[in-house]
Amino acid sequence: MDPLSLDDLLAFHLIASEGGISAAARRSRASKATLSRALARLEDAAGTPLFDRTTQGFRLTQTGASLASVAEGTAALAREAEAVLRAATDMPQGRLRIAAGAMVAQQVLGPVLAELHRRFPQVRAEVIVTGTAPNPLAEDIDVMLRIGQPSEDYLVVRRIMRSPLQLYIPAARLGEIDPENPVSVESLGRVVIRAPGLPEDWTLRDEAGGVVRLTSEPLASVGDPAVVLGILQGGSGVGLLPAVLGDLMVRAGLCVRALPRHAGPMIEGYACLPPRRASIPAVRVFIDLLAEFAWKAMSGHQRDS
Repeated sequence: MDPLSLDDLLAFHLIASEGGISAAARRSRASKATLSRALARLEDAAGTPLFDRTTQGFRLTQTGASLASVAEGTAALAREAEAVLRAATDMPQGRLRIAAGAMVAQQVLGPVLAELHRRFPQVRAEVIVTGTAPNPLAEDIDVMLRIGQPSEDYLVVRRIMRSPLQLYIPAARLGEIDPENPVSVESLGRVVIRAPGLPEDWTLRDEAGGVVRLTSEPLASVGDPAVVLGILQGGSGVGLLPAVLGDLMVRAGLCVRALPRHAGPMIEGYACLPPRRASIPAVRVFIDLLAEFAWKAMSGHQRDS
């Protein structure tokens, strides 16, 4: 039997992970024809099918399942080898895969990546917008941005921002309610973010020790702060958002702060990296630019406070 091709094993791993050739092609830059040929070569070498083709997609056969564990290890070694090669040059270049929520991707990654490309045009950024916390190793992600420190102890973690939670309402509704009155503010309807690190019942405090609690039935429950902003821009609701992000909308004239002398708990945002990625030049300069942007945004928040 001829030696197996590394590319064929990687293609097989992708097909197995995605559950079919079409899904694997959408995930990668490879065409369906290329993936199909790779699978055909492996099945010819095995002398037996590696997948059962069903109406629900591809399902691994017994032989396919045995090969899948080997292919998964091969893919992990290939990613590690790529990281070593990418770290071997001092010039930031090549692919940079980033995972983030929709609001961070729009409000933060937009300007950060624009500056990154201006300084280092050889870096090719790929942004995965997600409302969940993906597995950076399984998804081959260089940097994952998230609120709250991750529990995975294998990740390299750098704190990017620290910000209080603040109430925001639509700028268009300012003339209809009293933004200093908790009852008036809550009457707009709470828009709650269901995500780790963010409270569903809101407790806010002022410097004198006064406490305000907003616990009414939510107008809506969402998975990403970007949806909160969409609802606020539509003229409804009150949202509890990290001030470092919400104040960007205030400066844009889209929202205003409510109960401005009160603030919710402090939260932290982190950049999370798989092992070895921190040594890659493109990753290093991206993290530095991200921290620079966050520092400027937090400085702007403090001036507005």
